[in-house]
Amino acid sequence: MGAIGGIWRFGGFPGVAGGDPEPGLLRMAEALAHRGRGERRFLRSGGLGFYEEASFGRGATGDEGALVFDGRLDDREELLGELDLPPGASTEVLLARAYARWQRDCLERLRGEFAFALWDARQKSLFLARDRFGVRPLYYYWKAGAEGCFAFASEIKGLFAVPGVPRQPRESAILDFVAGLGAGSSETPYEGIARLPPGHWMEVARSEVRIGRYWSLAPATVGEGDDRELAEELHRRLSRAVARRLRPGSRAGVFLSGGIDSSSIAGLLRECLGHAEGLEAISAVFPTIPECDESSFLQAVVDHHGLRLHPVRADLLDPLGEIEQWLYRQDGLILGYNLFLNVALYREAAAHGVQVLFDGFDGDAVVSHGVDRLAELARGGRWRTLAREAELLASGHGFSTWDAWKAHVLRPLLPKPVRLARLRIRQARGEGLPRLPRRELMERHGLAQRIFASQRLGLAASGSVDKMHRLRLASEILATIFESLDKEASWWGIEAAHPFFDPEVVEWCLGLPSDQKLRDGLTRYALRGAVRGIVPESVRLRRDKSDQSQALTLLLHRYNQRQLRALREEDRPLLEPYLEWAEFESIWHRFQNSPNPADCMVLWRAKVLALWLRGLATGKGWMERPPLARTGAAEEVCSP
Repeated sequence: MGAIGGIWRFGGFPGVAGGDPEPGLLRMAEALAHRGRGERRFLRSGGLGFYEEASFGRGATGDEGALVFDGRLDDREELLGELDLPPGASTEVLLARAYARWQRDCLERLRGEFAFALWDARQKSLFLARDRFGVRPLYYYWKAGAEGCFAFASEIKGLFAVPGVPRQPRESAILDFVAGLGAGSSETPYEGIARLPPGHWMEVARSEVRIGRYWSLAPATVGEGDDRELAEELHRRLSRAVARRLRPGSRAGVFLSGGIDSSSIAGLLRECLGHAEGLEAISAVFPTIPECDESSFLQAVVDHHGLRLHPVRADLLDPLGEIEQWLYRQDGLILGYNLFLNVALYREAAAHGVQVLFDGFDGDAVVSHGVDRLAELARGGRWRTLAREAELLASGHGFSTWDAWKAHVLRPLLPKPVRLARLRIRQARGEGLPRLPRRELMERHGLAQRIFASQRLGLAASGSVDKMHRLRLASEILATIFESLDKEASWWGIEAAHPFFDPEVVEWCLGLPSDQKLRDGLTRYALRGAVRGIVPESVRLRRDKSDQSQALTLLLHRYNQRQLRALREEDRPLLEPYLEWAEFESIWHRFQNSPNPADCMVLWRAKVLALWLRGLATGKGWMERPPLARTGAAEEVCSP
């Protein structure tokens, strides 16, 4: 957790004396003050200003330029030796030296989670980079010309603090949001404001901006090994991933749901620490919503390790009760149906002094369910194994064996031309398209073409464990979720830790053979072997999963009738330009008569959109910063 930002005014900072921070940079620092626990630092030279407020490290200045950094480097010791730097050298000094020696190629050597910006004094250019999965956020605004500027920040609210940066909604982003689609890798909801995609660098000169990729997902070479050896190797890699994210002297906690992913992280944490003292388990419980409640499983994990459990009664939460406060923290429009749960969980963790909070986020995407192995078995003529796996998979997940064959064998085995022809017929009929967005907007922004292009990618990957595994890990929504979690955690003074998304874990899991992803009807087979002994058997061999979409559905219907009525009254002028209103009315009435997750999510998005548009128009509501208790930060002003 930390904050960085900067402004480069190509015409200089008129009226700003000497090394004083530019007023826009001071406002940016105040907007991002919740992200820092350490010393606030400013760097000034001509028309360039940098800002940093982080928990670790000091800045680098001198002949190599100036640098601000947010994050963690995992190969510090190795790089210090290679660059002939003393053990106590700061991360900023290390990065500045690495860039001076290898230029942008230095990124291939960096391991960790980071966002940084460096001023190249020799080239008179700005260099920025972001980690491989986009765990650390980085946004920017660029306006060309002699009187233009380039600004960057850890959160969009930092850019909003800079005079001249617009707050104009992007119509295509509204359309995608109404349709329930996530943002692209470089997109934000605002005109002129973008994000640096994960695994990319950026070079900024006065007249141009260049962006390039330095990393692409590729499988590691797993090599030969039996089940025990492969499980032990995955255990070692996950243990290292957990250890890298621990902070000396900081209290650790874990989001514990009762599923195998979070339970695995809890067990690995207990193993790394050597004790459970001070390890806090933060969990959502739903005593009155049985389809969401996993209390028996999470209690088994708590008892297994002797953790301190802090349950949050999620079945009593109001999904829209603090919506404008978390819209502020999320910088506005965001797809996050369960964000109200995360708010309650982070608040609980902060109340118990947690500073680093671990989770098992998307461990199933990292290790892979591997259900496409069924089609691979059919192609290989392994019918007996296929029949057994299909039956075990179906019986463990509550659907029929015929459904397993139809979805995971017969459809993927149709010849590709046949599958493409079926998709084209659906496209010609308009099937599979959202009915809520206004038709003229869909045509203007090519929504149908984009949806069908995405479906063609899924069609091409189906029936192949490797291709489907890659496709899910390459999803653009992952970086958006990481950014959302980072913003919420930072507000509460917490650093979010996602060990499953350590590159050495991801690349190795991608390289695993198919039978390590699905076997004996067990998805994520390799993970189940890797956590044997540190996860209770009732959880390790679990096949089902709770449906938390039911929580939002029931709670929205229970607590938010006033807000739902407002959608058809005062919110209508804001929403009608983007919605087919007759379709929206139908959804509204259907939800009132028979609450269901699909309609719930439509109404939730409509409420978020209305509040977002109203706040942008008035400057009030979610645009107003909620109170935050914090201690003052020391400030230092330097000249690069």
